[in-house]
Amino acid sequence: MSDAHAADEARKGLLTSVTGKVKEVAGAALGNDSLAAEGQLQQAEANARKEASAKSAVAQVEAEEAAAVLQEENARADAQKNAVEAAAEERAAQVRRDEQVAKAEAAARAERERQAQEAEAQAKADAELKATAAQGRAEVQAAEKAAADARREHDQQDASAEAAEDAAKRARAEADRLAAEADLPS
Repeated sequence: MSDAHAADEARKGLLTSVTGKVKEVAGAALGNDSLAAEGQLQQAEANARKEASAKSAVAQVEAEEAAAVLQEENARADAQKNAVEAAAEERAAQVRRDEQVAKAEAAARAERERQAQEAEAQAKADAELKATAAQGRAEVQAAEKAAADARREHDQQDASAEAAEDAAKRARAEADRLAAEADLPS
């Protein structure tokens, strides 16, 4: 209800109340019960309008207060909603960060495992290489020993052959000498 409308209603109520009072007094003074009753009715109507106007004003104020309370509650609800959304977004961001950390840790673990496997494979390869080299050295030593033994045997056989040749030369020389002594043709 607007202020101008409220003022109009107040004037009408006052006018009706005054008119009713005048009629009541005039009816009582003139002995006209009908006029007095009409005046009382007009006063009752004015009181009812006054009460209705007051109730309307109270209702208007209460409605405005309720609207203000509703607006405050809506603002609080919006603020809570925004806070919850911000907290949810922060939690989601934290989850994303945790996932990234977990992925990075898993990648680092996988890299460490790969490096450990690579180091193990390298160690095995080095051990096999050392074993192969040691075996090769042993085979070379065995071959060198066999060659030395063969050279010794060859040298011995050469020495034996030379000794046999020398013995054969001596025997021929001895045979030639004996044949010359015996006059045998050589």
